[in-house]
Amino acid sequence: MTAPAAPPASPLLPDASRCPDCRAPLAVPGSGRATACPRCGLPLTNRWALRLWDVDTELLRLHARREALLVERTGLLTALRSLGTGDLAPLPEDGVPTQAPHPAGPVPPPSTVPQPRAEWTPKRVQNLLLGLGGLLLAIAALVFTAVTYDRLGAGGRATVLVVLTLLAATAAPTVLARGLSATAETAGAVALVLAGLDAYGLRTLGLGTDADPVTYTAVSAGVLAVAALVYARFVPLRTARRAGVVLSQLAVLLLVVSWGPEQGAAAVVLAVLAAADLAVLAALRGRSLPNDVRTTLAVCAGIVTVLGVLLAVDAAGGRSAVSGAFALLALAAVMVAAALLVHDPVLRAALTSAPVLLLAVAAWGLTQREISTTSEPLVPAAAGLVAALVATRLPRAWRTGPALGAALAAAASLAWVAEQVVTGVLLPVTWLVDPWSRSAVGARGVLGPEATWEGTLVTTLVLAVAALTTFTCGLALRRLRVAVGPAGALAAATAVLLPLGLDTSFPVALGLLLSVAVALEVAGLALQTRHRAAGPALVGAGTAVVLLTCCWATADRTATLVVLPLATVLLAGLGAGRRLPAPAVLPVTALAGGLGSAALGAVGAAGDLTADQVGGLLLISAAALACVAALLSRTGDRTGSDGRTGAELAGLVTACAAASLAVPDPGWLSWVLAAAGLIGLATALLPDRRRAAVAAGLLLSASSWVRLADAGVTAPEPYVLPLAAFALALGHLRRRADPSTPSFAAYGAGLSVLLLPSLLASFDDESPARALLLGLAALVVLLAGARHRLQAPLAIGAGV
Repeated sequence: MTAPAAPPASPLLPDASRCPDCRAPLAVPGSGRATACPRCGLPLTNRWALRLWDVDTELLRLHARREALLVERTGLLTALRSLGTGDLAPLPEDGVPTQAPHPAGPVPPPSTVPQPRAEWTPKRVQNLLLGLGGLLLAIAALVFTAVTYDRLGAGGRATVLVVLTLLAATAAPTVLARGLSATAETAGAVALVLAGLDAYGLRTLGLGTDADPVTYTAVSAGVLAVAALVYARFVPLRTARRAGVVLSQLAVLLLVVSWGPEQGAAAVVLAVLAAADLAVLAALRGRSLPNDVRTTLAVCAGIVTVLGVLLAVDAAGGRSAVSGAFALLALAAVMVAAALLVHDPVLRAALTSAPVLLLAVAAWGLTQREISTTSEPLVPAAAGLVAALVATRLPRAWRTGPALGAALAAAASLAWVAEQVVTGVLLPVTWLVDPWSRSAVGARGVLGPEATWEGTLVTTLVLAVAALTTFTCGLALRRLRVAVGPAGALAAATAVLLPLGLDTSFPVALGLLLSVAVALEVAGLALQTRHRAAGPALVGAGTAVVLLTCCWATADRTATLVVLPLATVLLAGLGAGRRLPAPAVLPVTALAGGLGSAALGAVGAAGDLTADQVGGLLLISAAALACVAALLSRTGDRTGSDGRTGAELAGLVTACAAASLAVPDPGWLSWVLAAAGLIGLATALLPDRRRAAVAAGLLLSASSWVRLADAGVTAPEPYVLPLAAFALALGHLRRRADPSTPSFAAYGAGLSVLLLPSLLASFDDESPARALLLGLAALVVLLAGARHRLQAPLAIGAGV
């Protein structure tokens, strides 16, 4: 009998060896019980910790009970499916079964053969056939009207149509009384089609020949609407009720078309029609109004409103801006009134968000002739901000719609200036490819001559208003954590474009950017204790402004030498403080280290040093970052750990940059790799960074390989064997002192130095001797790993 599977790992399962919050190991085996988590600092010895253990244990018990009940439920369902209807015990009047329907024997497995089943019910098939028959009758009536003109004449044709209409209208209540509702609905639909053809036949007899065809059609639709509603009063057919509502709307629309007013006036009429539909719905709200009438009225009101919006927007952007704006205001009022009649929160949010956009379009239509073209994006931005502020004063259930409308209005204003924003923010980043090649003139002039910025101060204002709108929407909806990210990004873009909008000089632009960055960082730290979501967002925005300021500074040598050290000091001071939000410690520390290395490299480049010599300076920065990481490792808290990781990342990137700069000179590259290897060995002295020794060994080996290749040496074995033997001996001593040391940490570097240089050399060796000897050596390493069951010799020997 197989053992039951272990339950899946879950944070709810109690485990005394791990922290109940972050799931980190509490202590190494044999060190005793921990009093607090070493990673997150959670206390583990007070009465609250004991209660937490009890809660986790109870949750585990409930989890096991739930799994057992789910298994029993599956069995019960399978048992019920396997029994016939006659096998179930009847329920008494009190609802308690006298006999459980559980099978006596084991539950048979469900059949794997799919059973055929009907895809449609008989009622659906019946309705399909009836509907098809009614459609064919309507088509036959149309053909009769069109084809029999010459044979019967207008009078005979009209008489036949009227008789058929009366027959269909009288047949509907007869079949309805017998319970054939679908047949009655079909007969009613045929009667309505024939009634429309009757109106056409009456016109051919001379009725209303002096009237315009559109007007006659509108009047006919109105008469048919009244007739349908009266008919539905005595014969309760859904088709008649719906047709009466739709024809009444069609009559008004055709009258508007016949009238031919300007677009703004037509939109006002449609707004009045939609308001009338809503008034009917509100008046009949408490009565027993059929659902099909309510649905049809609501759909008609929605269609009329959409048509009115299209006409009003076109009018607001044309010559009739005043009437278009008035129509938009009326339609917005209609949507708000419709929102008062619905209970669905999603539909209510949609109905209350659209008025914000309509008001923005109305304001734009009224002001487009009063303001310049460049200032037009401010109109939807201002409308969005006003809507967001209004949303904060509304009841909680009514805030979603205005906040969504405000966000959409802000997005429209941003789309208006999107090209200017992208150009102003991203163009300075391209200067990194060709630094110090631009003259330090005005902020806009430094972008040229091949590129110009088409924006103005309005672009900056639009970004600022959009950022404030986003933040306000987050406050209104109590979703500040979601809103602070976009708001911070917009704030950073606003700060970057501010010098371009003001068209300042280049030094003033750099000073302004740094000042704004400092202000954002200070504001983020100040809000950290009050609003934990807003603090990191402002800190992130300030850091982004610092980086973009450094990109701006690459346009001029003097600006680079001044801005990079200032940015390094700013970010380093920010990372050294204890008030920085925890998620920002690692990136801020890494950026501070990277900017410090870039500042040192810029000093070397300004001193006319060659590329490989600049790489040497960067190695000094990498060593300094390794020392900073070692100092941060002594703090023991999470902030120090994240800062240490950030410093190590910056050092790694700096070392890679130094190596890439030294590639043209093989001798200097060898020294750079050797120095990087020594830094790695120094890092490996820390207890939790032992794996860095592997990378350090590879760097030292690479240094030797580069030196040997530069010297024209084709046989690397005499040079690498002593190093490999020394590394393997150190690894063996380390495993004897600490048997828990992984084999890769002990023997990985030595085996790599022993085998990899010969493997690379064998690719260019035409004789088979080196390959055969190397294969034998790899086989010996592989067998040794198999004998002692060590992972490193097995993997490296097998790979070679």
